[in-house]
Amino acid sequence: MDRFTAQAMSALTSEFYALVGESFSRTRAGAWPGWDPVLDLLAAGGEDGLELLDLACGNLRFERALFPRVPRAHAWAVDSCDAMAQDDDPRIDYRHCDIAAALMGEGSLPALPPCDAAVCFAFMHHLPLHEQRVRLLGELVGAVRPGGIAAVSFWQFADDGRLLEKARAATEAARQRHDLHGLGHGDYLMGWQDVPDVYRFCHHCDDAEIDGLIDAVPNARVAARYRADGVSGTLNQYVILEKEG
Repeated sequence: MDRFTAQAMSALTSEFYALVGESFSRTRAGAWPGWDPVLDLLAAGGEDGLELLDLACGNLRFERALFPRVPRAHAWAVDSCDAMAQDDDPRIDYRHCDIAAALMGEGSLPALPPCDAAVCFAFMHHLPLHEQRVRLLGELVGAVRPGGIAAVSFWQFADDGRLLEKARAATEAARQRHDLHGLGHGDYLMGWQDVPDVYRFCHHCDDAEIDGLIDAVPNARVAARYRADGVSGTLNQYVILEKEG
């Protein structure tokens, strides 16, 4: 995908959340089962406190799952959907950032102190460019101290027949309104409920691409890799990296 198309896809995604973010957030209130291994690791090492980076924090539901397990945790929450990330909990410091643009070199991610852990869930599929996905993993690992962990999820929606059919239908509908000639393998647009002409860009990372992304990150080893979530229990693939050095 070229840079112009990538910028257009990110603009559509930003518009999607501006228009239907509140409705979308209401369907994303609870914790995912796939978070449990991450939370177990954080709880095991967080008795005396924990500094966490939550990149693309959304509506802060990971924090709501974390704090009962690690009451002394502190979270740096970063996203551009300000309305979704409203919370008066003093353990949360929110920073506004257009993460997709920053990963494309248009601006930068917030400068934060080193953390014990970094997470990024339900966001990787919104990045149109491979270079953005590589940089995201690198930024997560770079944000943590040696021995810290970085956890990320990959929504493998194209492995689900129903979701793939919906993605193909939405992509075809979007072609009638938008220039989608630059889409590549694994690239789709997804709609939302019955709202017309509202689309978010979604990229399906297959196992081979995930392998390549992991290999591109220096100074990190795979601590865990597994599938979870959805009716099938396999809708998301999680990768937990431990920083070496």
